[in-house]
Amino acid sequence: MQKKYRLGGRRTFSYIYRKGSRCGGKYVSVTYCPTKYGLRVGVVSGKRVGKSVVRNKVKRRLKDIAMRIIGYLQGGYNYVIVAKSGTADVPYMQLAQDLIICLDKVGLIKDKAGALSQFAALGKAKDSADALSANKADLC
Repeated sequence: MQKKYRLGGRRTFSYIYRKGSRCGGKYVSVTYCPTKYGLRVGVVSGKRVGKSVVRNKVKRRLKDIAMRIIGYLQGGYNYVIVAKSGTADVPYMQLAQDLIICLDKVGLIKDKAGALSQFAALGKAKDSADALSANKADLC
């Protein structure tokens, strides 16, 4: 994630948790708070998600999703994305959809269809890769 979009510091996270509003999906919860500075995003995954390797994997996935939709988020807010338990087993596309739907419920996405289209190409590429690997398996 680019440095200008990174949310850092324990005090900042604590402030957002105290003063912010929340919206939740099946796999993620988002706490957001208005700010006079630019848009910034932080990602958190607690021990409920799994051991450190799993938590870091989930955080990398959520950061990647956040960077892909950063242009579609409402400016003037700080966002903290919290991974819920069971997030490690969820496919990437489903996790992205859950986050976008969660943000759309409270009106923080400018263009829901545009944000979802960021992941449509990935889904098609994955489907074609799965078909290609299936064809290779048939040849062997």
